[in-house]
This record gives sequence, structure tokens and C-alpha cells, in this order.
Amino acid sequence: MNTAVILTARKENDSDIPYPLKPFCDGVRLLDRTLEILRSHGFQNIIIVVGYRHEMFEKYKANDVQMLVNPDFEFTASMGSLAICEQYINNDFILIEGDTFFEKDVISKLSSVQTGNCIIMTQESGSGDECFVETKNGFVTKITKDRHRVCNFEGEMIGISRISLQTFKRMLEAWRNATNPFLNYEYLFMDVTEALERPVIHFKNLIWGDVDCKEDFSRLSKTTYRALKRKENPFDEENLKNHLQSIFPTLDTSTARIVQIGGMSNKNYRVDFGGCSYVLRVPGNGAEGMVDRYYEEFNATEASKLGVNPAIRYFNPATGIKLADFIENAETLSSATIQHHDNMRKIARIYQTIHNSHIRLKNEFNIFHEIEKYERLLNSAGAQMYEGWESIRPSVMELEHYLNNLGVDLKPCHNDALYDNFIKSSDGTIYLIDWEYSGMNDPMADIAALFVEAGFRQESEDYFLEKYFEGNIPENARAKILCYQILWDYLWALWTVIKEAKGDDFGTYGIDRFNRAKENLKKLNI
Repeated sequence: MNTAVILTARKENDSDIPYPLKPFCDGVRLLDRTLEILRSHGFQNIIIVVGYRHEMFEKYKANDVQMLVNPDFEFTASMGSLAICEQYINNDFILIEGDTFFEKDVISKLSSVQTGNCIIMTQESGSGDECFVETKNGFVTKITKDRHRVCNFEGEMIGISRISLQTFKRMLEAWRNATNPFLNYEYLFMDVTEALERPVIHFKNLIWGDVDCKEDFSRLSKTTYRALKRKENPFDEENLKNHLQSIFPTLDTSTARIVQIGGMSNKNYRVDFGGCSYVLRVPGNGAEGMVDRYYEEFNATEASKLGVNPAIRYFNPATGIKLADFIENAETLSSATIQHHDNMRKIARIYQTIHNSHIRLKNEFNIFHEIEKYERLLNSAGAQMYEGWESIRPSVMELEHYLNNLGVDLKPCHNDALYDNFIKSSDGTIYLIDWEYSGMNDPMADIAALFVEAGFRQESEDYFLEKYFEGNIPENARAKILCYQILWDYLWALWTVIKEAKGDDFGTYGIDRFNRAKENLKKLNI
């Protein structure tokens, strides 16, 4: 396969520059990245369909790139642009929506499909503009943007597909008889194909996004691209195999297959070795002084005994190197999927199991003490906290007295409820991973972390609390949760500045959390 079509004709509603041409980080543009990926996979016939501000795309013409203009871009949608390519497509091709950002592996997997059509899907993003997908036996049976028409939330379609020449001809024939100029290609694709002609590749934990507005573009710049940079950052395979050799001293680890699988503060790798699959964790920059690995080892092992954490096979508290079982075909929850009712019920039960377990973790996680510790690390790193930090600090620290009056209840807690710390196995079991910051704390701190990290909607918060407390929500629970949300934001803002002083880059993650802490402080009537 060597043909690809990129659709970029759409008129932007809130930008004078088409989003595929706007630099979003380090001078990178969506179109530049897409072309680079296609060329690296041997595509020699690339067609770019333009419309809005078409003159800005002229510089991309090349021996392997044709530029086609859709003169009716303001009065047609994606199928109108695709139909422009009729005279230029003579074989199967990959279709890419120009506003889509994706991992290189998507093109690798799609290029390996030998014949026919293929759709790419991944977990629900929560963007509000999802194209939901339902499947049966590996084939797509339904796509829709109306969540009321979905029986099972399996994921969403992204703007990259493989389309056979035969299917394309059918689509063109149907298009010639269509009376709706605003028809999108994916719906016509569904109309002219049977289910068995729609195989799907399901990427469980894909880093991707599309850009339809300024908010999407900001998310791409601040969050998505930076997450992908961390995931795709080259790693020292020889060094990792040396770690493995120390874990398995009597075995030859030179044949181990290692794939980086992301991580926010640490580097995580999937390791396939000796017929088994593991996750190898290597601590990231600036973890020294923040995490006590001896506490983590004990606490994580206790969580594994409770069945809420995958089994740990090796842990070196001196280095922080950890090896745990890899959960095959597991899906990392997103800010959208974590708020599905079935997932919230399961997470409520996980929290009940942890909080009511009566195990005694090695340490107490006192957020106020952690703030003071991080402030010392901040000074040691020579880093500067955000403007306005000193002015709100007294109000933040005063929350300790307020919480004591409400009543603090120390129980085993995880304390780091990023939604991607929840992984769901193929049998529906949810595990809570990464116990670095665990310790004895108030359970409302755990719940506050869950709500703030995943951006829970109010109705989701209400549903979760109803399930966790089994209908008997204490009067002071919501006040305590708001206090802990402020404290988490304030603490992790400090954490971000320290980590960035050590070389990491989290975009606006830290300042966004700091600003949210300031806003939530205004909501407290104290």
C-alpha cells in the first residue's frame, strides 16, 4: 500500500489558520507530523484535499504529494472532499482526517492489513464529539454520534481508516445519487458495506486527539502531545535488559521483548519474556525525596493481597525498580470511561475493600506534612513556585484545623487516583495500580482525588457517593471532599514545579491545578 488521502478542506469556525497548519508544540504541525509518519512507512502517493485557506497548503506540494482543491468546501462535508479524489485513486488507500493526531503505530498496524477495509477504534475520549462504535466478533455493526443509540459503549472511531478501491467506488456511486451535500464519509461507508466488510483494529490505550476548536487545540498542546512525547521517548534497551538480568539472574534475558507503555512520573515498559508478560517500572526524574520506596513496597504488596493490585514479582526499594504482572488485553480507563456506571460501581467496591480492610499501611500520608516536605524540595531544587502561591498558602494550611473539626478518619488509602491508574481486564475486573503515594489517610481524600483527577461531573460524584456509602452519605462528606480537592491540587502543583526543575515537561498541568485550588478555596464558607 502506498496511497493515502488527507482531508483538510473544512472551514474553521474559530481560527484564521487551518488547524492542521497551526504549530502546537515545539513548532510541530499536525500536517507535518502526518506526512512524516506516512513517508516513514513508504507512502509515495499522498493526496491532500484542501479548501479553506488553500493557498497556505501550497508549500506542501512535492513529488509524492498532490494537492486537490474542493471548491465547494463551505457547502459540503467530508464525503464531498473525498469524492474529489475519484480520478486519482486506483487502489486501496488510507484515509486520514487532517485534524487528527495519533501515534505512529496506528499507521504501522493499518499498513499491515493486506486487503479490504479496516476501521480504527479506541476507548471513549469524553470529548463530547465522539463517534461511538459497536462491534460483533471483530466487525463494526454501528457507528453513531448519538449516545442514546448505543447499547454497549465499546469505544469510538478515530479519523483514520483503510478503504478498499471496491468500497470507494460504491461510495462514489451512492454519492452521485445523494441529495445531502453535508454527508460525512463514514456514514456512507457504513451504508455501502456489510458488517463482514468492516473489520476493526481496537487500540486499547491509544494517545490521540482531534482538533475542531480552540479548546481541542489547547488540549493537544498542553496535554496530548506531551503525553505522546513521554511515551515515544527513546529508551536504553540494553540498560533495561541489565535490570531484567538482575531480576532473573539465572536466565538469559537478551531475548526479552520490551515496549514502552507510557507513564506520567515514571517510565513503564511491557516486557515479554519466558512465556510471561510483565510491567517493568523505572522511576522518573525528581522522585528522590518524594517517595519512600520501602513504604511503597509494603503497601503495594498488601494491596496485591487484597486483590486490588496486580501481583508484584520483584521490588527493589533502593532503586525503585519494580516488576509486576501485565494484565493481558487490559484497557486503561479514561476520564470518560471511568464515569460509566458499571465502572463507578466497581471502583466504589475497590475503595470499600481498601478503606475497610483493617490493614495498617507502613506510613501516614498527611497532606499538610507533604506540602511542607515538597516546599523544602522546591527550595533545594532552586525552583520558583507560581505567582500568588504565598498569598493563598495560609488559607490552604488553615484547612487542617477545619478538617480536624469535621473529623479525620485514618484508613488505608491509595492517594493517587489518576484515571489511568485504573486498568480494566478483559473479564471486567478493575485494578488500582501505582501505590507510590499510598498511606494511612482519610478515605474522603481518596474520593476527592478520584473526583478531581478524572474531572467527575456532578451527577457522577452523586452516583459514586451513593454507591460507596450505600445510600447513607454522611453530612460532612462533601465538605471534606472539597477541602481535599483543594489540597491535592495545591500539593500536585508543587510536585509539578519540582519535577520540571529536574527536567520533565508537563505543560500547563501544574498552573492549571494551582488555579483550580484558588477557585475552590472561594467556595468554602470558612
